[in-house]
Amino acid sequence: MDMTHHVYTELYYQMRKREDHRTREEVVLIALKEWMARQYGQPTDRGYQWKELFLPHGTRLRISHRGLCYFAQVEGDLLMAEGKIVTPSSWAMEVCGSVRNAWRDICLRRNHLEPWTKASDWRAAAGDQPRQPGVNRRRRARRSTD
Repeated sequence: MDMTHHVYTELYYQMRKREDHRTREEVVLIALKEWMARQYGQPTDRGYQWKELFLPHGTRLRISHRGLCYFAQVEGDLLMAEGKIVTPSSWAMEVCGSVRNAWRDICLRRNHLEPWTKASDWRAAAGDQPRQPGVNRRRRARRSTD
């Protein structure tokens, strides 16, 4: 089977499913521009702002829960999971079925060349202060109030 035909068929299916009225050529041009921006390090102004962490368009998010992996992706300025607009915390809560710390449970990958990295590690790298283990922070807080 010709792979180009397979890709165009999948593109057509996804566009119809989302009622996207752009032409295939328009979507392919957008995809090529975004791919070049990611591959060749050109800055992109589209992305999702998660507190102090900026997730550029195309960033993938993953939660592993009970042996299964769940994925979301930044599309434009939105975080999308299974075709729905979500926030990191609402997505973590929906996947796990209870209130979760999204920073701890979500792993990020900004492009296919990077390994999956915990969101909390990205957050710590973006902040000024090094990250302290939670137990030590609580212990210090208790002692300072005594």
